[in-house]
Amino acid sequence: MGSNLLNTFLSPSQKPLRFSLYFLLSIFAANINALVDVVLHPELPYFDPEHFIVGAIICLLTITLCTLLESLVEKKSASASTLSPGLNPFIWFIAASWSIILLFSLAWNVVQQQKEVLEVAINEAGTIYEKDLLYYQWATGHEGVFVPITEKTQPNPYLQNVPEFEGTTSQGKKLTLVNPEYMIRQVYEMQTPRSGVLGHITSLDPIRSENAADEWETNALDKFENGKQEVSSIEMINGEPYLRLMRPMITESGCLKCHAQQGYDVEDIRGGISVSVPMSLLLSIQKKDIFMISLAHGTLWFLGLAGIIFGSYRIRQSMFERRQAEAKTRSIIDNMLDGLITMDQSGIIESVNLAACKMFGYASVEIIGRNINELIEFPKNFIWHEKKDNNFDFDLREAIGSQNELTGRRMDRSTFPIQISLSEMFLEPNHLLITTIRDITEEKIRKAEALRTGQLAAIGELAAGVAHEINNPINGIINYTQILLDDQEGEEGADPVQQDILARIIKEGERIAAIVSNLLSFARKRDEIVEKIEMVEVIQDSLGLFMHQIHKDGIKLDVDIPPDLPYLKGNPQQLQQVFVNLLTNSCYALNQKFQGENQDKRLEIKSRVIQLDGRDFLRTTVSDWGTGISQDVIDHIFDTLFTTKPPGEGTGLGLNISKGLIRDHNGYLSLDSTPGNPTVATVDLPVSDQK
Repeated sequence: MGSNLLNTFLSPSQKPLRFSLYFLLSIFAANINALVDVVLHPELPYFDPEHFIVGAIICLLTITLCTLLESLVEKKSASASTLSPGLNPFIWFIAASWSIILLFSLAWNVVQQQKEVLEVAINEAGTIYEKDLLYYQWATGHEGVFVPITEKTQPNPYLQNVPEFEGTTSQGKKLTLVNPEYMIRQVYEMQTPRSGVLGHITSLDPIRSENAADEWETNALDKFENGKQEVSSIEMINGEPYLRLMRPMITESGCLKCHAQQGYDVEDIRGGISVSVPMSLLLSIQKKDIFMISLAHGTLWFLGLAGIIFGSYRIRQSMFERRQAEAKTRSIIDNMLDGLITMDQSGIIESVNLAACKMFGYASVEIIGRNINELIEFPKNFIWHEKKDNNFDFDLREAIGSQNELTGRRMDRSTFPIQISLSEMFLEPNHLLITTIRDITEEKIRKAEALRTGQLAAIGELAAGVAHEINNPINGIINYTQILLDDQEGEEGADPVQQDILARIIKEGERIAAIVSNLLSFARKRDEIVEKIEMVEVIQDSLGLFMHQIHKDGIKLDVDIPPDLPYLKGNPQQLQQVFVNLLTNSCYALNQKFQGENQDKRLEIKSRVIQLDGRDFLRTTVSDWGTGISQDVIDHIFDTLFTTKPPGEGTGLGLNISKGLIRDHNGYLSLDSTPGNPTVATVDLPVSDQK
């Protein structure tokens, strides 16, 4: 409930209410000193200049605190998520330490203030004592003084045994002897109503009963007997606080006139002089000073605490913003498609992004600390170390700012083409190199495909010319041969051998025409066409280009494609290109293993419907019983530019391009083989939803 009220109060909509509260707090702070003095010092006017000065200072501090608080509230409203709900334990420790320091400072100042007030009272009492002592010593030095007898000053009955107890002036006026104690007592009686200061000469063995010591004075006199020279403390007299000071009274020669009969000798302690100074005014001033000290310490504590909280908030805000910036930068770097590696001038990797980790097959912790040479195959003359003049060697300097095609090396030691770009960054005292790495495998594939497309276009143009140049003569041969064959069939006694020869000529001519037609169909650029496909037609068109070579090489062909297979949807020329590549590789493997005819020299093509991920796929396998493929080769069989064929017989692009074409048809191409066992190429293509 309280938390909800606080959140409501701190909301932007409550800003007028907060400012009203700030105003009231400032007014109260400006008047707090005057309000305190109304209780402690009612005699002071409310609009005393001191009240105005102190109130203005406190009001200014309050306004500063309110400004800081409102700034903190606005920051919290602007980015509420950046302010954690609780203070950090370290901040609690600092706040507690600051509070303890201020508490000790307050206690020390209060004690010092009390000491100062006590010292002022003791100094005042000491001054009065010294004055009274001088009076006493003066009177003692004169063995008392004669004064006129008045109503207030009557002859001292305790001095009747003293010679010259009384006297007269030359005019006959009667005088009486006043001893020092009598004189001091009358002085005390005169000053008490004016200043409130009390004085008393006392002894443990007084001649006059009024000079008898009270309980406090008795304790002080006992301490004098034990060697103490001064006793003071704050005591209550008639309900008011007094500072009581008492010092010993030493017997002098002039004192023996009255006190010799008591057995005192010179230098004996025969009593003490007690002075009591009223403390009400001093204690009132002390209370006010302690209040002001407490108020100042409280204000300073609150300011410091606000500064600690505000400062910690600003630090956490800055740290949060820095973490956000770092996270944003890291997110941008990690989501780059290109790899990014930073390293020192000797090529030791210091940081790496996710794209580079994925590209090279390492985890980031496995890459950091390695030399860049372990990931990239640089030329042998490429040098990483810096010279003493902080200029890089020529090879590295040449590489900076330019793009270079090199070879990357994955964790499994496989290689792939990359393009790198180097740049420098000076981050004192470090000098970093930044390497941007781009995997150009796909780019090379696209270039190869473009080259292949150009080749096919050229073949298409050539095939068109061949068709024009060959089809007409072939059609003529077929037609003329058909005429001859018709003439032979119409004559009696026709030679069957000649008829067979003429039939064979017609058949071979038609086969030539079919080959030319298939060649035109394969080479014709129709990438944009997507249509319904029958797998049997794709296989037949592909085999049409190989049948002559298959029979010539003595390969036994087994084709098992049911006529009722569902339709596919795609580009027939692209699929024909895939199967042409697979048939080419199979024929090559069979011819490598078997130089001539052999009963095991077999090639098998099968198609059937399967279920993958709850969907119908048409699986077509091309199996050959050739040389087989080892595991270290088959792991890279789809890599760009990877081939096991000798130079001039393979480019290393066929299977890579085929895999891409099947992927474009939302299908899968895989190869399974081991040496000595059949090699099976599997093509899985999704069945068209259209009937």
